[in-house]
Amino acid sequence: MKKTNLIFLLFLMVSAVYAQNISHQDISRAVLNTLPKWLSVIPAGDETNYGFQNREEFSRAGLGTPIEEFALGNDFNMQKGQAARMLPLGQWRIPVIVDQKNRAMVTVIKENSEWKIVDFGAAGLASELNDFENQLTAEQFQRLKMVRVYQPLTDFLFYDDPESNPDQIVLLPLLSASKYLETQGLQTKKTWTLEEVVKVLHKSVSNQNQK
Repeated sequence: MKKTNLIFLLFLMVSAVYAQNISHQDISRAVLNTLPKWLSVIPAGDETNYGFQNREEFSRAGLGTPIEEFALGNDFNMQKGQAARMLPLGQWRIPVIVDQKNRAMVTVIKENSEWKIVDFGAAGLASELNDFENQLTAEQFQRLKMVRVYQPLTDFLFYDDPESNPDQIVLLPLLSASKYLETQGLQTKKTWTLEEVVKVLHKSVSNQNQK
């Protein structure tokens, strides 16, 4: 009986991962045909500001793996023992890829049961993702998610389940987050735990409230 239960559990785990991959593929496929329209509005001569070398590259542009966006809720209070929460924003960032390199990003939401692109740009973020792709395993990169801290405005990447134990979540600071942490007198690190970041934010907010 125990062996049967174990096999069934493994089946559910594999099915869940497979379903997630299918979901990612479905999102990218659903908006791929509208990508040329967004590329066409880039002003002639302004291609490099959007991450492209020239307009000829538009014909080779595709979409990578969607990255779900979360926000770090600001309702936590360490003195009362309230834990920080990862709140889904209902939107995804998808890299625009040319020649296996991320060039820009599209923001995608689901509206009236249909996926649609609502924003385009973020060449800087796309470039940062290229660096992370070299640092992470293929599995970790496929599972990437993004969390935004609105006060101060900083962004981190992570690849763990936001519903899991927060102590297990490893945050990878993007440039905005690294700069903020440096302003707090902290040494730059490649990875941070959620607890470490929350302590920094709590201290910063407490200092602002005392002024």
